[in-house]
This record gives sequence, C-alpha cells and structure tokens, in this order.
Amino acid sequence: MPVSSPSTRLPWSRTSARGVVSARVLAVGPVAAVATVGLAALTGATAQSPDVPAWVPWVALASLAVGLPHGAVDHLALLRPIRHRGLAAALYLACAAAAAAVILLFPGPAFVAVVVMSAWHFGTGDVESLVDLGGDKSDTRAWSALHVVAAGALPLVLPLTSHATAATLGLVQPQLPHLDGLASGGLRLATVLLALVVVARLLTLRRLRPATELLVLIVLGLLVTPLLAFSVYFALWHALRHTARLAQDDSGVLDTRSLLLIVAAGLPALVFTATIVAVALLVVGGFGGPGPWLWATLALVWGLTVPHMVIVSRFDAARRSESRPTLRLT
Repeated sequence: MPVSSPSTRLPWSRTSARGVVSARVLAVGPVAAVATVGLAALTGATAQSPDVPAWVPWVALASLAVGLPHGAVDHLALLRPIRHRGLAAALYLACAAAAAAVILLFPGPAFVAVVVMSAWHFGTGDVESLVDLGGDKSDTRAWSALHVVAAGALPLVLPLTSHATAATLGLVQPQLPHLDGLASGGLRLATVLLALVVVARLLTLRRLRPATELLVLIVLGLLVTPLLAFSVYFALWHALRHTARLAQDDSGVLDTRSLLLIVAAGLPALVFTATIVAVALLVVGGFGGPGPWLWATLALVWGLTVPHMVIVSRFDAARRSESRPTLRLT
C-alpha cells in the first residue's frame, strides 16, 4: 500500500508485528549500542575521558542525519487525512523553525526544556515499540510510567552527566549549561537506580527483552562519550523503531516492503541533511571545526522534534485506545 495514502490504511494488526522484520528492527539498537561500547573502549572515546576524539563529532553528525528522516513522514501518523497539505506542512515547518530559533537564541533554557521533553518522547517510543513490534505485555499505569521515565532518561541523563560532558558541550555550544558537576551527584545515581528498579520489576514478570534493553542503555550511557552514545541511540534505536511502527500502521503489516516504503518516503529529508553535511565538510576549515555545524544540526533536529512529538503523542494515544485498550501510560 502506498505510503502517500494514509486514508486507506488497513486496520492495525498486532500479529503481523511479531515476524522476522520486527525482531531484526528491535535487535539493531541494542546490538549497535554494544558495538559502540566496544569501539569506545578501543579508541578511548569513553565517558571517563575529558578528551573528545576528532572523529566523534562527524560520526554524531552522520548519525543525526540518518535519524532525521523518521520525523519527515509524520503525516502518516495523523489520525485523519490531510485536506490542506500545503498549509499543514507550512504550519509544521513554522513550528519547527520557531523552536529551532528559540534554541539558537536561548541555548541554556531551551536545552534543558528539550532534554525533558525528549526524555518522555524517547521513553514512550521505547515502551510503545516493545508492545507493537515485540508483542510485549502491558503493565499497570504506574509501572508503565516508571518504565517510560527510565527508558527515556538513560540515553539522555547519563551522557549529559558524564565526565566528558564539559568538553563535549563546550565543543558543540559554549553557552550550554555545564552539567558535568552532576556526574558525582544524585541525578546520575537516581537515574540508574530507577532503571534497576524497573529492571527488577520486568524480570519478575519474565519480560526479558525490555529488562535487557534497559541494562544495555545503562552500559552505553555510563561508558561511551556523550555525543557518540546519544547519536547511535537516536539513529539506530529510536528512529528505526518509530519508522517500523509507521510501516506497520500504514500497510497493516510489517515486512521488508512496507518498511522500505516508509524509508523511501523519508529519503528527501536525508538527502537534504546529507547535503548540509557535505557543505560543512567543504567549508569547515574556515569555521574552526565541526562544532558550529553540529550545533546548527542539533538545533534543527530539536526544532523538528517539537511538532514531531505532538503528532506522535496523538498517534500513540490512538493506538492505545483502539488496538490496545488495556495499556495506559498517561
């Protein structure tokens, strides 16, 4: 079924999401995270090192570019067909541009706000993906909310409170708040303890996949330098799973063809971002390194995240109410 016709999508199917493709989609993120931990150990790109290897920002930039298109097909997550597509696209881009402008003008407060919103967005995406793609069972509202908080906080709070944070934030944007002082404080410890509590709960319910994934995120956040840890999670964990959920919803089945159709729909955004990266590579010598380009890309990604999160939250609510009425996250 063409991705350009969301109004003719088939009813949501849960049984179709338990095949080979869904298993592979769910495996990519954890496998990539473990491989990244090994790469960091071999190259010294660890969370304990204050030095950020020169190749890390470029890998992060490429990963962000790969993950960016998953929000370029947000029209497929809308609850009803778009009557005025031009106006809807203009409003979407205007909201993203306004958010990106605020981030660039007020990097400190905007950065904190984006982190909080993104943590909930990432956590919800993980929990929903495990149900949709892995057939995971739902929990009570309170435990599901704790699972969301833990899954969303780990890929953000741990990197931001690592010993490499000061060097990383200074490289990206000098005006960002210096959170490295929290590395030995309560926030870092509280995040890990919360995740371990949720892991214990999941193990008692024999939900091995989500428990294992939280443990992998703990290791990734504790051991890998911040930019590398976040970018790998964003591109190969969060973005890929959201793309697979859209493929399942739009076509009524998750297979290679439906997944490739969604990926193809997001390729223009990838080409656009890749062009920006190529231009950056050509002129970076005159701008003192990749920092300004990485910061501009992050501002763009975070700006697009604002309308993206609104649409995805409605998408999640619709799926919970119509196809999974027993799941209550909010």
